[in-house]
This record gives sequence, structure tokens and C-alpha cells, in this order.
Amino acid sequence: MILSTHGFALPFLAIILMSSSINSLATNNKMATRTNEHTNSVLANLSSHGMEKKELPHHNELRRASVLVPLFERPIQQQEQSSSNLHVLFTQRPQKMKSHGGEVCFPGGKQDAEDNGCDVTTALREAQEEVGLNPDLVQQITRMEAIESKHSLCVTPIVGFIQPPSAAEPSQLTLNEHEVEAAFAVPLEYFTMDENLASIQKIKYGANGEFLMRTYLFDDPESGRQFRIWGLTAHVVHEVAQLAFSR
Repeated sequence: MILSTHGFALPFLAIILMSSSINSLATNNKMATRTNEHTNSVLANLSSHGMEKKELPHHNELRRASVLVPLFERPIQQQEQSSSNLHVLFTQRPQKMKSHGGEVCFPGGKQDAEDNGCDVTTALREAQEEVGLNPDLVQQITRMEAIESKHSLCVTPIVGFIQPPSAAEPSQLTLNEHEVEAAFAVPLEYFTMDENLASIQKIKYGANGEFLMRTYLFDDPESGRQFRIWGLTAHVVHEVAQLAFSR
């Protein structure tokens, strides 16, 4: 059967396919709107925490360090374990490193004199040095509570939202082979689900007592590898996820 419209003959099947494509596009646009609204809601939860310092009095006496908690969006079709498309970027240190070799962490490091005492500057500089992330692409969202590491460092986590998201995709990063062996991403909402915990235990640390040590074993579908996320890194991402999703 042939239908004619405006002087052009179009097969009936083509009309159906065009209609289907238009409906599909409309559905995708609605999905994108929902995704953007959801992301905006999550980022609003985080930004309400503020950028002011959140430290204990004795932290002023410690050496300083910062980490960047990089968040970015992925198409929701790629999701397997989460209803959110917001992901968090992690790195793994080279096995041969003397300090924390092979451990999963966030981009970050000790504060240098060039940082002029700014925790945010430290986090952005280290992220650029380690994975090539351009600081201009990082929107500062919030500053989490400072943590005292086992090496008596005052570590400040800075949460950032990366745009465009492709800049934070592990496959697009330029890894500093001396500091980073691998990079991978995990849905942020993954860390709100107790069933994803491999273990949790209470330990003593620092000058003020107790710490809940969480361990996650994440099977990365892209690399086929399993990554162990634990210690302060697991603590920070758990706190970020709880705040983000108001859990």
C-alpha cells in the first residue's frame, strides 16, 4: 500500500517507522528530563551541606591533605544496579607504590605551598596531576567533614560535579602511571545499599576513638575486575551517598 502526501509517495511501513521514531524521541526526551531533575535534586541535597570548613579543633595542628570526590552522569540505559545515573570516579594506586600500594582511593594528596592553604585548590590540583581532569570542568558542590588519617593527616573531601560527563569517563582520562594504575566508576547510589557491603566493623583510630570500617567489593563491568573499596575512601563515599539521597 502506498500513501501520497504533498506530492511524495511514501510506503505505509515508512509512515509507521517515522511515527515510532517520533514517539521514541519524545519518550527519550521525557527520560532525559526526569534524569536531569533527579540529578539536580541529588546535587541540591549535597550543596545544602555547604562549602565551609567542618573540622575539629585539633585538626589545625595536623598536616593537611584533600581529595576530590568526582561525580558525573552516565546515560540511564547503562545502569544495572541503580535507579540514578550519577556515578563516582575512583582510582587505584599502583601495586608497586610503597604507601597504600594497590589501594582504591579518590584523586588527592597532601597540600603544597603553592595551594596557599586552600583545600579546594589542593583537591583540584591533585586530580589534574593524577588523571588529567581539567579544574575548569569541576563544579564545586560541597565540602565534607574533615577526617584524621592513620598517618595524622587532616583530610578534606571536596565533592565536585564534572561537566561534560565525558571528561570524567575512565576511558577518557590521562592517567599518571606513577600514581594511578586504574580508574573506574561506580553508581553513587550503590553505596546506600547495605546488601552491597562485604563487611563492616568498628575499629579505633586517631585521637577520638571509633570508626566504622566498611568494605565493598565492586565488580566493574567495563574492566572485568573486582575492586576493593574500604577504609577512609569507603567511609567518605558512604557519607556522600547518604547525604545525596537523604538516607
